[in-house]
Amino acid sequence: MVSTGLTEKLVDPRDLLEMLHSNPLLTPFKLTFYSERQGRKGLMDAVREICVPLDGGTTCTPDCYQKWEEKLARVMPAKQLSVRSCAHGFLCFVMPLPQHKNLPDYLIGCVAFERQGRVTHVAPTQPAEEPGTTIVNPKHHSRPVSASEAELAIRKIPQILPQILDRQIHILNLSHTTQRLEAVQKLNRDLADCTDVDHAMDIVSEALVVLFNLPRVIIVLQKPGQAMTVHSTLGLAPDSFQLDNSRLDDYLETSSCQPEVLPGEELTTLFHGLETRAAHLFPIAGRESRLGIIVILDLDLHSRDQAMIELLVNALASRLENLETVASHQQEQKISARLVSMISALSLVTSSEELYHQILEMSAELLGASSGSLMLLNEADGSLKIESAKGMNKALAKAMTVTFGEGIAGHVAKSGFPMVVNDIERDKRVAYRNRPRFKTKSFISLPLVTEERMIGVLNLADKTNGSSFTEQDLDRVKNFTGHAVPMIDRAAILEKAGKFEQLSITDPLTGLYNRRFLEKRLQEEFSRGERQNQNFCVILADLDNFKMYNDICGHLAGDKVLCKAASLLRRTAREMDVVARYGGEEFCIILPGTSKKESVFVGERIRRTIETESFPGESHLPLGRLTISLGIASFPADGVTSNELIHAADLALYRAKAMGRNRLVLFEPSIEEKSLPALRG
Repeated sequence: MVSTGLTEKLVDPRDLLEMLHSNPLLTPFKLTFYSERQGRKGLMDAVREICVPLDGGTTCTPDCYQKWEEKLARVMPAKQLSVRSCAHGFLCFVMPLPQHKNLPDYLIGCVAFERQGRVTHVAPTQPAEEPGTTIVNPKHHSRPVSASEAELAIRKIPQILPQILDRQIHILNLSHTTQRLEAVQKLNRDLADCTDVDHAMDIVSEALVVLFNLPRVIIVLQKPGQAMTVHSTLGLAPDSFQLDNSRLDDYLETSSCQPEVLPGEELTTLFHGLETRAAHLFPIAGRESRLGIIVILDLDLHSRDQAMIELLVNALASRLENLETVASHQQEQKISARLVSMISALSLVTSSEELYHQILEMSAELLGASSGSLMLLNEADGSLKIESAKGMNKALAKAMTVTFGEGIAGHVAKSGFPMVVNDIERDKRVAYRNRPRFKTKSFISLPLVTEERMIGVLNLADKTNGSSFTEQDLDRVKNFTGHAVPMIDRAAILEKAGKFEQLSITDPLTGLYNRRFLEKRLQEEFSRGERQNQNFCVILADLDNFKMYNDICGHLAGDKVLCKAASLLRRTAREMDVVARYGGEEFCIILPGTSKKESVFVGERIRRTIETESFPGESHLPLGRLTISLGIASFPADGVTSNELIHAADLALYRAKAMGRNRLVLFEPSIEEKSLPALRG
């Protein structure tokens, strides 16, 4: 937080005396200020300061001072202007000043004036330096003034003084405004460097207190996917009011993004129990969403303060939105990685009951749901039966069925379209009788559909943070179920055939062996090779520019390409070879009892098959067609463990990519990892 160095002092008396003296009417006068707290002695000291010596070196007599003192004592309590001339050629006056916390109580002045043709000279005196003494204008005058001039000047002082005072305050306010604006600009830069929300809010909160001296402030924020919450308060207890989320959401949705003033009775509909006559509301608005609101109570803000607070709030909104974007990107990366691990875990499940349970649990984890159900369609009677439940009584769940086309799940199954409900009490698509089933007001119901038919419905409800489900939540769970549904469909088929264990060793998308089975078979080949002193080879194959293909043609098209490529690999490889999906667009082939020379024939046959096959959209790729690169390693020459052999084949694959793709490379010891570019795809 930058230190502003701002002060509340409005006027320096010495500056004011200088400005008074700059007026031509007052230039001849000697001026000083007096405050009542200085007492009688201070008053007479001020009088003696301005009653300067005459040209003969004589001074005013004690009798003169005494008369002046007596007159001042009479007129000052009445706050009246008093003027007096003396026999020594001086005209003196005392004038009450407007009441102001930073001004003295009186202005006292003295001037030499023309008297019987004599020229009176006023010598300068130094300004008082000690604290608590009078402040005297150090200027001196070189000529006497006429009585009429003196009278005019004294008469004009009440008009001149407010003008000078207003000008001085305006100058000071301008200075303060400039300093505040500089401080706000510095704070904007500080906000741009913030790495978390709490740090940004600390900067703004401190600014509101230090720069603008605000008495009571409420700051409300909305985190992604959550309801509005009071982030912090200044000058009032958080438990002195209650935030109405629903009404505040409605207000922010219908209001503009501009600051506005709400009367107290309207504000209390948003903040129950809050007592205030009026409040300034500053929405924290991003480009696409409302991020929160700052409420300033009990203060009539000056327009310039409103403008500067708005600048600060806009900078805060921009930073919060950027932080939200970064956090969202990081969250999506985590979710993507979690999806991959979830799908891999599902491929290892060995029973249909466990498969249904895991799909429901993983779906709930993705969306932060505390309850839900997975329902499958019984084609015989058209009913939906719960196969797995979360947050429900298991006995009740097992006994529950839903007729196709009826209820929420039945409607979703019949229509084939998902349903996202944000507020069950307001959504006309949902009967109110369904309300008791849910702890919160929001839920998702999603159809589980294969390419050929409807197989069931997935229901998720009751977010743990109390917020509503979003379209982003729907996209996430659809992405996951897109991989899970084929497993459910295949599980039913295999279960009927008594072959469910097949699921534990195959990749759900391509039908090839999975990585788990691959590792098991590699260990078997190592054992056989050591016992029988027999060679075998491993081929790592990777589709070229597949990420680019996904970006251009979409992930669904990419999945179809993977399935087609897998089918071609299985068909091209020998019957004794083990073809597995290693991960993503990468495949691994074990060639038992095969030398490097023999493996080249198999690898080249695979490469040519992929190269000559037609794939939709492949013309957009750099080579104008979809191709594959391959790397080959051999046991025992290139590795005696799984990790060593796979690593050697991977280095050869990297070399094939670096050499231009669409080629096969045999591993050689000369291939060093550090010399290869970080190249995939």
